[in-house]
Amino acid sequence: RNMAELARCSGWKLVDKTGKAVPADALEGKPVALYFSAHWCPPCRGFTPMLKKFYEEVKAAGGKLEIVFVSSDRTEAEGQEYFREHHGDWLMLDFTFAQGQKGNLDGRYEIRGIPSLVVVDSSGKAVDPNARDSVAQTASGGPDAAKAAAAAWEKLCGDWRQTAGTSLGGAAGGDAEYMRACRLARLEGRPPPPPPAAAPVAPSPAAAPAPSVPAAVAPAAAPPASVPGAPVDSAAVSQLTDMGFDAEQAARALASTGGDVDAAAAVLLGGDADADMEQGQPARVDAPVEVTEAAVEQLSAMGFPADQARQALAATGGSVENAMAVLLG
Repeated sequence: RNMAELARCSGWKLVDKTGKAVPADALEGKPVALYFSAHWCPPCRGFTPMLKKFYEEVKAAGGKLEIVFVSSDRTEAEGQEYFREHHGDWLMLDFTFAQGQKGNLDGRYEIRGIPSLVVVDSSGKAVDPNARDSVAQTASGGPDAAKAAAAAWEKLCGDWRQTAGTSLGGAAGGDAEYMRACRLARLEGRPPPPPPAAAPVAPSPAAAPAPSVPAAVAPAAAPPASVPGAPVDSAAVSQLTDMGFDAEQAARALASTGGDVDAAAAVLLGGDADADMEQGQPARVDAPVEVTEAAVEQLSAMGFPADQARQALAATGGSVENAMAVLLG
């Protein structure tokens, strides 16, 4: 079966940016990437423009790809606004339906934090569980790099009828006997057998790691800590703990920033504000040290203007993560 059939069998309810229902046939013959994200998450707001650019480059180059947004926003209105105003021209899993399936999807694809991008094949198996890194690696490569990444996903998701018998539902390579075993497994509803051992090849030189966007890990929420003399909104503390910050540090950061969640997130991302908060002083960012063009290009690839990126980097000592928090604030 193909991805469209899987979506129909799973009861997926897909919508476009206008809120109009979209049939599962829209997924036919394309690699499908599930995008777990939310507007309240600063790293998500940094990665979404990069993903949008990647998607547009793939489409402009004639590549095949469909993305389905799985919202982790707190309300349907927030999720729809984030999708409509900031995402690419892809699809969204209906918010109410997605909330009902969230636990199943998170568990199946081992979602530990957002943003997460997972490419799945027609059986629903994750063939690239860290597709966010694949997108980040194409940031400076242009349309050709984006199309090549999408083509690699298509091969991983390929059906043997579309790949001259060399691939079947994520099982690629091998001789005719191996592909026959794969086809029998598919017909019987079993996973494909392990591929035959390949001849050893000389290792290729290791590539330099590409810039990536830090994920906001969501651990179990802890009760908010109290800060003497400074009332703190428990909802604001919960919002920061959902981003992966310690509850006590979140409460202290909120107290030092007058309850401003974005400012508190910037303080926590700064990583050195504990001393100031302990003394009851507003957190500060150290004087600028150095701004590299590579850091400016990394932020520009996320959609930030180069001049603003340079200023934010100068104000945060050259830290890309802290500069991103400042720009998003």
